[in-house]
Amino acid sequence: MKKAELRTVMKTRIQEMGDDDWRAEDQESVLALASSPWFNDREWIFGFVPINGEVDITPLLEAALQTKRLALPRSNGDDTLTFYEVTDLHTLIQGRFGIREPLGSTEVFPDEHALIIVPALAYSTTRQRLGRGRGYYDRYLGRYSDVLSIGVCRSYQLVEELPTGKYDRTVDHLLCNGVWY
Repeated sequence: MKKAELRTVMKTRIQEMGDDDWRAEDQESVLALASSPWFNDREWIFGFVPINGEVDITPLLEAALQTKRLALPRSNGDDTLTFYEVTDLHTLIQGRFGIREPLGSTEVFPDEHALIIVPALAYSTTRQRLGRGRGYYDRYLGRYSDVLSIGVCRSYQLVEELPTGKYDRTVDHLLCNGVWY
């Protein structure tokens, strides 16, 4: 199956499933990530604000605000992401594509003390990802390939293999329903 076809299939699944059915699974993943050394040993968490069909990592973002520095993405007109430090999730505004984004004016950059948490429409068991088709995270992960990255997904988003291209990036670790890949 080609990427465009698989995106359509996954978006249909997301609409059919709804988010309420996945709270327990999301919680398993959040607990596993919060108790991992990959989270605990980092000073910066580069997260995301979940939208329909993505693992609700909001409790993890709230935990990060208590003991770490948190950066969240803003999408730009040139199909790039920039991350800004956030000190309060209530200050986020509606951005492009209807996703809540930070207002920040000073971009922050990940380094060896950071963790990037990456959403996707689908992941394979070999940590390949299928994004929404604009390449935002592939470009970002390509620029910061030395920074630890962890993908999160729900069980219906985990597939054996995905079609990939030369610009597609894998994540270092994948977490699905509290299980590491």
